[in-house]
Amino acid sequence: MKNLIFENLKQPAELERLYRQEPEKFIRAFPEVFNENQNLTILKVWHERLYFDLSRNEKMEADTKWKDLLLVIVISLLAGTIARFLFPSIEKELINPANIGFSVFPLLSFYFLLKNRPSKKFILLLCLSYLAALIYLNFLPVKNSDSIILANLHLLYFLWSLVAISFMGDYRLQPGKVLEYLKYNGELLISTGLLLICGVFLTALTIGLFKAIQVNIEHFYTNNIVIYGVAASPFVGTYLAKARGITKNIAPYLAKVFSPLVLITLGVYLATIIVTQKNPYTDREFLLTFNLMLLLVLAITIFSVAGRETRSKIVFNDRIIFALLTVAIVIDCVALSAILFRVTSYGITPNRLAVLGMNLIVFVHLIRITVNYFRFLLGKVKVEMIEAAVTRYLPIYSLWALMVTIFFPIIFAFK
Repeated sequence: MKNLIFENLKQPAELERLYRQEPEKFIRAFPEVFNENQNLTILKVWHERLYFDLSRNEKMEADTKWKDLLLVIVISLLAGTIARFLFPSIEKELINPANIGFSVFPLLSFYFLLKNRPSKKFILLLCLSYLAALIYLNFLPVKNSDSIILANLHLLYFLWSLVAISFMGDYRLQPGKVLEYLKYNGELLISTGLLLICGVFLTALTIGLFKAIQVNIEHFYTNNIVIYGVAASPFVGTYLAKARGITKNIAPYLAKVFSPLVLITLGVYLATIIVTQKNPYTDREFLLTFNLMLLLVLAITIFSVAGRETRSKIVFNDRIIFALLTVAIVIDCVALSAILFRVTSYGITPNRLAVLGMNLIVFVHLIRITVNYFRFLLGKVKVEMIEAAVTRYLPIYSLWALMVTIFFPIIFAFK
């Protein structure tokens, strides 16, 4: 074996073949070869491969895990403290409800900034964006008018966009990174949902146990433990989904499972509307259901695209997604015509204008994705074109959210 190694020092493939054929003999013979030729790069590489300090590497990984876990604990406690401070004021209607978002979104950004270590200019611009949003929100009057409620809801979406930028560590929207962020959101939703379900069960059990001994801790437990638990759930969920990979590929897998079910449901739903002659033009509940369906279809499409390999072949699920997108466009056409009917018949209100704008944006997005999916199924474009159609349009949603947040309260005089 020693002689064979000597003879093949300039043939890496042959050395690999020798090692795979008789690894034990190779390892026994290697030290003598290495001692006589320590300056050869190929032997240095093989030395590291055979005698790499696994214990040191494992120790470094363990240290990283503990540091990451400690960071999550500290951020979770900070988020809970901020939420605990804000919640009474929100409950008493002293400040706008969207303020609660500042107990989660900025800290999530902080978590990802520590991971990405972007430039100081990037961090400064991000901090100024959060500060501007916080100041603007607290200049708005605290009231339950439509324009103020819409501003609160859309501001939270804008903060979600800032977290996306932090996650990517860059303002440039690279499709791969955007899809990774969207995939992370699906995994976060699953892991956080599981945590909250366990939390609800634990809360009910704890309160029940104390009630059994005539001790009422419901008020204390809700105002302290529950608030901290809910505030911590996105960060613990992130740790589970992103750092530990526990929910890896779950979101795309669920999208693949539910896509045919949703397609069947939408088809039956549309058929039922035609048969029963329900009128979505005057029924607000039908209109709301239509819009929820559109969001569901978009989510399934995004996670399906995020879960597939770049060079993977066309599969049956791709045809299901294309059919789903086509049905969704039909639904959006009905929804748009219904909204336009309500606007022309009953006048413009903040809610109607917001829904109209969102449906137009979704309609254009669906058209872009569907056209590229059709071309992909014909073999004219690669899957990267679908990824680009999904990801590069997302800033339009953030821009619309910003417009609703800033201009709607002013245009509609805070009504």
